[in-house]
Amino acid sequence: MRITRFFLFIGALIFSMAPVQDAFAGKGNPCAVKKPSAPNPCGANPCAKAPNKPIRATHITDYKKLVTAGERLWNDEKLGASGFSCMTCHADYENLKFGKVKGWPRFVKMTGDIVTLDQMINYCMMNPMEANPLDPNSIEMTAMAAYYRRYAAGYGKP
Repeated sequence: MRITRFFLFIGALIFSMAPVQDAFAGKGNPCAVKKPSAPNPCGANPCAKAPNKPIRATHITDYKKLVTAGERLWNDEKLGASGFSCMTCHADYENLKFGKVKGWPRFVKMTGDIVTLDQMINYCMMNPMEANPLDPNSIEMTAMAAYYRRYAAGYGKP
């Protein structure tokens, strides 16, 4: 009797997953290519035809300047009310925890959550630094993330 109920449960589960499986198989996407050699029914990239909706009013084109701006922000003790900067807690890579999970998002014990790098930056801005969070689309947030990337790349190098 238990075995029969188990197989009925598995059957119902598989049947209930059919719409999800169909979506992953491309049946829910009208632009999905059925065969690799077939042309895309939507034609050329539909995003290329749409007007460009920018993320922010000012575009960033110089990565070196962006990293330099990020470094200034990481060292700025006046960003918040506590007098801390990012480097206050992270000098010499302290508390960055480069463990098995190298990228983002990842679980951070301090937050008790799985967060992206931008969310972690804002967590630190609001908590230890006692500052307002950064706009996720701001140049400042992009600069902070760019500097973090360069800084983290130096971890473990003499």
